[in-house]
Amino acid sequence: MTKKVLVFASGNGSNFEAIVKYFYNKGLTCINGKTISDAAPQVIFELLCDKKEAYVLKRAKNLGIRSFYVKFDTLADFLTQQKGDYDLFVLAGFMRILPEKILKILAPAPVINIHPSLLPKFKGKDAIERAFREGVKKTGVTVHYVTKNVDSGKIIEQREVQTAGLSLDGLEARIHSIEHSMYPEIIEKLLFKRRVLVFGGGARENAIAAKIKKSPYLDKLFLAGANDGFKNLGENIEFIDYNDLLKKALTNGVDMLVVGPENPLCEGIADIFNKEGINVIGVNKYWAQLEGSKIFAKKFMQKHGIKTADYKVVTAESELLAALKDFKKRNNNAPPVIKADGLALGKGVSVPDTFDEAESIAKSFLEGKFGKASSRIILEERLSGVEVSIMSLWDGDTLVSFPPASDYKRLLDDNRGENTGGMGAYAPSKILIKQKKQVNKYLKVLQSALKSEKTDFTGVLYSGLMLAKDDAYVLEYNVRFGDPEIQALLELLDDTKGADLLDIFIKMGEKRLNEVDLKFKRTGTYCVTLASSGYPENPEKGAQISGINSALKQGCKVYFAGVKNDCLCQAAENCTSALASCNLVTNGGRVLSLVKSGKNARDIVYRAAETIKYKGKIFRKDIGL
Repeated sequence: MTKKVLVFASGNGSNFEAIVKYFYNKGLTCINGKTISDAAPQVIFELLCDKKEAYVLKRAKNLGIRSFYVKFDTLADFLTQQKGDYDLFVLAGFMRILPEKILKILAPAPVINIHPSLLPKFKGKDAIERAFREGVKKTGVTVHYVTKNVDSGKIIEQREVQTAGLSLDGLEARIHSIEHSMYPEIIEKLLFKRRVLVFGGGARENAIAAKIKKSPYLDKLFLAGANDGFKNLGENIEFIDYNDLLKKALTNGVDMLVVGPENPLCEGIADIFNKEGINVIGVNKYWAQLEGSKIFAKKFMQKHGIKTADYKVVTAESELLAALKDFKKRNNNAPPVIKADGLALGKGVSVPDTFDEAESIAKSFLEGKFGKASSRIILEERLSGVEVSIMSLWDGDTLVSFPPASDYKRLLDDNRGENTGGMGAYAPSKILIKQKKQVNKYLKVLQSALKSEKTDFTGVLYSGLMLAKDDAYVLEYNVRFGDPEIQALLELLDDTKGADLLDIFIKMGEKRLNEVDLKFKRTGTYCVTLASSGYPENPEKGAQISGINSALKQGCKVYFAGVKNDCLCQAAENCTSALASCNLVTNGGRVLSLVKSGKNARDIVYRAAETIKYKGKIFRKDIGL
């Protein structure tokens, strides 16, 4: 596939040369007819310059790149003749503002520009000098789409530069260095966009897919197992098993698989796709045991000095009484937390009030309440403190984390009722400076542990922490994003400043997570889960849902979980819009996630929760209090 790029430049041309050489060094274009490989060049660059004596024209000649000298007042005529020839237009030191007339001629191919500041600050000329004179603590580089308004197009990416200790010359040199590496990479990602498959059918996967859908680097989105509420976001792939899914992914040219739920990871889906060269955001089967086995996780923590609750393993009912007696002695007569060793859909944890209750619950676990998952159990010390969820990204070398989020596991207000997969969350958590230090200290220990083990996966590690008086203790590990925490955290991720989820995943796959700067909104975000009566044991299904459009009009994001399209139209099998003319009904325990950030976000999200109607609706009223 050959791409063609027209670069607009009218000055020295150092950015232009950096772009061309970047593609040459990757074997993606040619300089003076020479390529690194024998393959035909995949990107053809041409230069347009409106200044006859500009040095960039000499650079183009030396590089063997075709160039055009075009007076600005004849630019429209020239571009009209060239219309349709180019895949991308790149401004690289072009000292003119492109009027709306020109932009209409260039459409639909995108036009991008690089600007030496963190837009929207310091638009226009002399941005570096103005930032320096004003004494800002940080400035940087912005790549954005070009509109008729100066430097006001949608931001693609931003990178920061700290100004402390830099002279004006030093700051200019630092910014130009970033420009010369940043711009070519972005151009490459825009030319060779990704085909991404998101696996999973809950609100978490809905939120992930919606965020990826906004990326400028996405070519096409595919979905596997999506529920009827969000299947319209991409092309849906039906599959028999993971190998069948792999075959269809390869046929569709999928570059990346993003796995939402834990079961496929524990069953080895990442290993299957990785063998065929598809980048997977998801842990391999071996390290999925950090979630798939509480015992495996405990041994990992003990090996690396990661603080966790005291515990005792019970593998048979005949061991239970002796284990409870020993536990009682070791833990000042406090009854244990009972945990199934394996996966139990977030419901394999019970917090009994007495030892008699603990014995009864433990027996039910061992007798098969959660099948094989509870054939072994853990009796765990009960910890007190502030509980937070930490979502971390890992690329095999670097750990990067989202802010702490607070999840609400119990079904009812005031933490009453049964344990669930999560009834809501808010982020960032309201924790003290001392507790933030505990979290940061823990994350350093975790990164060291992962490095020492040479963990060879690219994916997510969720740390459920208890922030006690003395330190942070790990309650559990998950190997995927938490639901509903990630719905809130992705809303915090600030794509208006170029914090692009797909780009983060791309860098993870290239083991460049150390270059990622997660940018978050400075506001609170709330996620409220609407569930069905009978959840978690036996939720009611089939109730018609209304009021979703009203929730959307109030500014809430609505993510779909346990829903089904009970469409009555003649082409029901082809229907892809649950919100248009179709009947959406409940089809599971957790039905919807409502998410809002910003001013009065909590009040708004609860007003939206009231506007949505269906028989048997339940939700907690105390998220974020």
